[in-house]
Amino acid sequence: MEEGGCMKVGSLIKYYRTKQGLTQSELVEGICSVPHLSKIEHNEKEANDQTIHLLLQRLGADLTNVYEQNNTVKRLLDEWIECINYFQIEEAKEIDRKLDSLVDFIAYTPHLFLYELYKMRYLLFIKDTKKAIQHYKWLDKHKKNLNYQELYLLHYYHAICLLIQNKYRQANEVLEELVSASRDGMSVSADVYYHLALAKCHMEQHGHAIFYANEALNAFTAQYNIKRIMHTLVILGISYTDTGIYEVAAECYKHLKRNAEILNESATLSIAYHNIGYLKQKKGELSEARDYYYKAVNCEAENAQSSMVSLYALAETSYYLGEWEQAKEYLHHLKKKAQETGSKIYQMLPNYYLYMIQGEEERAISYLEEYTLPYLYNGESHYNDIRSVSKILADYYKKSGKFQKALQYIYTDY
Repeated sequence: MEEGGCMKVGSLIKYYRTKQGLTQSELVEGICSVPHLSKIEHNEKEANDQTIHLLLQRLGADLTNVYEQNNTVKRLLDEWIECINYFQIEEAKEIDRKLDSLVDFIAYTPHLFLYELYKMRYLLFIKDTKKAIQHYKWLDKHKKNLNYQELYLLHYYHAICLLIQNKYRQANEVLEELVSASRDGMSVSADVYYHLALAKCHMEQHGHAIFYANEALNAFTAQYNIKRIMHTLVILGISYTDTGIYEVAAECYKHLKRNAEILNESATLSIAYHNIGYLKQKKGELSEARDYYYKAVNCEAENAQSSMVSLYALAETSYYLGEWEQAKEYLHHLKKKAQETGSKIYQMLPNYYLYMIQGEEERAISYLEEYTLPYLYNGESHYNDIRSVSKILADYYKKSGKFQKALQYIYTDY
């Protein structure tokens, strides 16, 4: 009686009975005893075909249709996670709607926990982090009921949740454990390698980031997962830039930019422009860097955070090029956007340059030490900013002849 993904007939009998508001006594009249039905519903007893047939007949249910519906759920779940992995947003939303209409049925099938896991992944996919965290908490309470594959997915999706919250060290620990714990012939998925590379990149462990990103890139290429290929090229480009391998970084960005243009991906194109700007800045080509940051800002990208990152970089390079009026305009625009979006960091960072433009260097330095740097240390997402601020402070104190004070910032543990 168990087909279509180990369908438990007893669970389905209970589903149809409760759906129709019948008591066990009402259902079993003339068929079997209440204790017998109770054991069937809890899948503790193998009932004969005639008893099952009579119970389902009274419920107006057809066993063949039940199995077909169960197989439909299984197929939809497979399609759902594939759409998510390949970034097919509208298709994923449509499948979510279909599964929502079957949720009462799913609760009595073997697919319940896989459905809830994929629902968590879907919520992360559509950036509903708050609901995804609630889903994780529910799943974590029921983790004793999960099989090995489901438990693996729970940990993996939790790591994605941590990444979205900028908790890179915690995410890194979870992902490293998943890679180390692969067993029983289960290979590490391209997505796990990708997210581990992402965590390493944010933590500025660029050698490791390059290794895992290349593992992910090879797998995504074999799967023809174009969008994930582009995402991985971003990680590789940043990591090669920060390790001084500029030619390879430029090659990564060339492919990224071309694919973004072909696919009309404005958000990805904005990221490409920004990171080419960063590459130019690292090479000391500030005018070209400024131009690319300007292109990044003016791309029609929906991500407000990315837009502010590029706007800050544009203001910063304009300042160092001596274009102070332009820099001032960008900085005020950035502070306004930061206030609108509630971004505290981008309300703070512009103040140093605004004070410097006004000729108030001591006030600018004091602001960095008393406000900006302590705030940066309280978060996990500001490694680059900590480095930049520390360098400004170290250079200032070296220039002032306060070498001991300068060393405090040169050897800052960020």
